[in-house]
Amino acid sequence: MGLSAGDRGALLSQWIQPSSDDEQEQQDRAERMVREAIKAHAAFKGSDISIYTKGSYPNNTNVRRDSDVDVAVELQDCVYYDYKSGVTAPASSDNPYSGSWTPAKWRTEVRAALVNHFGAAGVHGGKIAININAVAGSRPSADVVPSFTYRRYDDSARSTVHVGSCVFPSGSGTKVVNWPRQQLDNGREKNKKTGGRYKSYVRALKNAENTLVTDGKIQDLPSYFMECLGFNVPNDVLKEGGLDAGFRATLVNLWERFKDGSADEMVEPNWMKWLFKGAQKWTIDDGKSLILATWNYLGY
Repeated sequence: MGLSAGDRGALLSQWIQPSSDDEQEQQDRAERMVREAIKAHAAFKGSDISIYTKGSYPNNTNVRRDSDVDVAVELQDCVYYDYKSGVTAPASSDNPYSGSWTPAKWRTEVRAALVNHFGAAGVHGGKIAININAVAGSRPSADVVPSFTYRRYDDSARSTVHVGSCVFPSGSGTKVVNWPRQQLDNGREKNKKTGGRYKSYVRALKNAENTLVTDGKIQDLPSYFMECLGFNVPNDVLKEGGLDAGFRATLVNLWERFKDGSADEMVEPNWMKWLFKGAQKWTIDDGKSLILATWNYLGY
């Protein structure tokens, strides 16, 4: 049986809350320590490196259970680029990068810098991110992504360019492109236009997913997926009525889009990628399962 209206309102009020001041301090500490590790590494002397957080932490959509800090360590000496699909690339007049930083070497040295600072036992390599262990009461775990600056040109004259970030997964020559700045800017704008409802309801969806996974109702889903779903809900729907009514309307809107086929037109918050087209870590059926299980759990 679902929750009563009173219990549901109390739970939603809890679910929409951002990180506490103590959690924020710990997240800041994790980011600062990664910066210190990279700055102290002799192999990086003279290199142009940008270090920044991305994902739910700077976007203020993180919840307690998904408190990892994602930190990009981005080399800007070497820039990768592509042209938009359908655009004919001009005869290149670029001076190719002739430095020593290959994707494999960059990943190796970033990991070495982290091991030197945090110790080998606290650093674990992954295909994309290098994970740093959490320290209870001090800092959450951090996922450090060895990245390169990336540009996508929308015309052969290069008059329109989108700047992102790319990473080469370990053991793969295929790059993965991300758009953290666009995600951040678009999320802030939508949150402003909805009076804070966008990010509040994203946190609610993330907390709902965590609860449902713990209860064995659905499979674990990437935290970013819930941010994407919330971004595609129209602003007037997010702002509808009170807290409970607005969240109910949000679930209804998403369910209807899954059922009528319009989910194919959903986008990621960066507005650079389709949500369900191409290779993704989720499917429309995942979205259906999440929304239906959340609806039933809350007793609508």
